[in-house]
Amino acid sequence: MTTAVILSESLKHLYQGEPWLDVTFMEHLQEVDAAQASKRVGQSHNIWELVNHIIFWNQNVVRKLLGENPEQDGDLPDFYLPENHGENNWQATLQRLEHSMEQTIDAIRNFPEERLYTPVQDTQHNAYYYIQGVIEHAAYHLGQIVLLRKHVAH
Repeated sequence: MTTAVILSESLKHLYQGEPWLDVTFMEHLQEVDAAQASKRVGQSHNIWELVNHIIFWNQNVVRKLLGENPEQDGDLPDFYLPENHGENNWQATLQRLEHSMEQTIDAIRNFPEERLYTPVQDTQHNAYYYIQGVIEHAAYHLGQIVLLRKHVAH
């Protein structure tokens, strides 16, 4: 198994699988409704904003790996919270997360092994740095979502 495949499996397990840290995005997000997702605890970002933040950075890294401009016209802003906090919009956000995770996992899995440690175009870092970073980023924000869910479920 290649390094890229191992890394892609790590992200896949965080999304919906059996990760080392024993919690997944889907395990926690499938039980969250729109009202809970948009509820703010103190000054923190809410769950909805965190999900959109993860989508934003997954997209950014995929584009870097593909040699594309990481930010493009029409992209939603980082930590985006839509004005419409309805359930249909929340479910659409969860679908966007699923699509984002699938794209990121595929981009990592299919990244050429021989290019993992060479600089990514127009950046100072190699592909491994960005791939490992997007996995750590997902795990970090998953922890926040788990904690926020405990506070908004009541």
